Amino acid sequence: MAIVYANAADGYIDSGSQSSHANARGASSGTTSTSGTSSSEAVRYFKSSSRGSTSYFVRRTFLWFDTSGITETLSEATLKVYPSTNACDIIALKSDAFGGDGGSSLASADFNNLDFSTPYSAEIESGDLGGGAYRDIALNSTALADIKNNNVIIIALANYHQDYLNTEPGIDANVRFGMHFADFGGTSRDPHIDYTVVTGYGHGVNGVASANISKVNGIATASISKVNGV
Repeated sequence: MAIVYANAADGYIDSGSQSSHANARGASSGTTSTSGTSSSEAVRYFKSSSRGSTSYFVRRTFLWFDTSGITETLSEATLKVYPSTNACDIIALKSDAFGGDGGSSLASADFNNLDFSTPYSAEIESGDLGGGAYRDIALNSTALADIKNNNVIIIALANYHQDYLNTEPGIDANVRFGMHFADFGGTSRDPHIDYTVVTGYGHGVNGVASANISKVNGIATASISKVNGV
């Protein structure tokens, strides 16, 4: 298992108070924060009705990782975050914030630079995100391929039900997920990705995934780097 830590430019963006669910979710820009040196609310969805008007608020977090040194096929990868509050289901999504290559700081216009059509994880329920220890977000095959093929992988964390599924609640809501960011002193609570590289032969054979192949012609796959020179 190897580790790559989030860059200290990680942070979150707020939509600001909006007059509708659609405006909050689809804001063209927002207010950025590079998260400071302690835990912060990373994801939030807020709806409040009072005195005849309703206001809405969305917060999303953006993390970027330097994966330029990872060129091998991965068998698994896990985003590990250290929560502080956990009253919100979340999901990890592909993003092109930070200029798409991590070469710039988080900008207000990055609020909507996340791809709802390309999730990097399944829904992570709040019960799996309790504080006091790292929690695991298993990354899917799309994320694994991007880690291998791209110099940078950028991950957005968003509220699952209201933001990702685009579902306005029928009642007032204030759900949030807090975590520690890379600015926290040391690395004991920093977001990071644990990953495992496929060793030996790493390709499918006749439609069978390499993970399900232990030997080829009696030779252990861990001892095979090429077949017929390929």
